[in-house]
Amino acid sequence: MAASSKGGPRKSTKQEPDRPNRRKVTVKRRNLGPMGKLEDFIPYKLAVVANRVSQSIGRLFETRFNIQVPEWRIMMALYAYGDLVFNEVVERTSMDKARVSRAQRRLVDLNMIESFGDAADGRKVILSLTAAGAKICEEILPEAAKREAWFLAALDDHEHQQLDAILDKLMKRSLEL
Repeated sequence: MAASSKGGPRKSTKQEPDRPNRRKVTVKRRNLGPMGKLEDFIPYKLAVVANRVSQSIGRLFETRFNIQVPEWRIMMALYAYGDLVFNEVVERTSMDKARVSRAQRRLVDLNMIESFGDAADGRKVILSLTAAGAKICEEILPEAAKREAWFLAALDDHEHQQLDAILDKLMKRSLEL
């Protein structure tokens, strides 16, 4: 400590980092290096929009049909493509195996799908939509289409076509990951 003009030791005016009375400092980052602002980072925007759409649809499915988004994805994949091997469901829904497994068990318990071993290869599990599951899918589709239409109403026809083409390209590119 330095001496004061009165001859005694002078206390430092700097606060030490471990003191409880230190002032909080908020750091504002204008950009994140080479990717710029977070709000301009395309993967971030895609993830946020996808999550918001999924949550919106998920609330509908949960309240009206008692199923959650992972379950809905599995049911829609089976409705669109027919019976699928477990790993094909993982691939088509882009969900991890644990999530598909949990959703599969619940859907079996709800009698929405059936799960059985492949006669040709006992290691494979095949998932199949039940009649009750198909009925739910047929009820869900118009509601999902309404939500999609609401989101897409923000775009004109040309923008909608562009978005569709761009998403197709990005879906194809994502298969290379």
